[in-house]
Amino acid sequence: MTTKHIIFFCFLTMGIGLTAKAQVSVGVYKSSVFTHLGVGTDPEKKYFGEVRLFAGDWLNNYFGAEVLGQRNFSQTEWYNFSAGLMVGYHEFNEGMVGIPAFFSIKPLQANTNLSLVLEATPFVAYSSVHLRGSIGVRYFLRKE
Repeated sequence: MTTKHIIFFCFLTMGIGLTAKAQVSVGVYKSSVFTHLGVGTDPEKKYFGEVRLFAGDWLNNYFGAEVLGQRNFSQTEWYNFSAGLMVGYHEFNEGMVGIPAFFSIKPLQANTNLSLVLEATPFVAYSSVHLRGSIGVRYFLRKE
């Protein structure tokens, strides 16, 4: 990761934090060999968003970022189902567009800020259609 990428990430995170008024969700998502770190708005609202950075390692040392806009279609005390639009850029594929669907399970009723997230995202990259499946953990930092 270059200095330019680190500065971009810092300003992006700061901007999201200021606009969200300290009500921010953070998440880690894993799919096969890729890991994404996410920062977003309140996932309990009808509409919410998230910015994800591709967290490469020594094997996949590429930079990537995605922006997701989601709409909750079904919400209960135990789970949420949402879908939306994703636009992303990774150094290895130049760009991608997808339709992510999330199933968020809230396993602890004493702490509904924590959720296990299952994601399926059909997306277009390399001029063909692909399917990404991810599992992750999201925590919502509520300002009391």
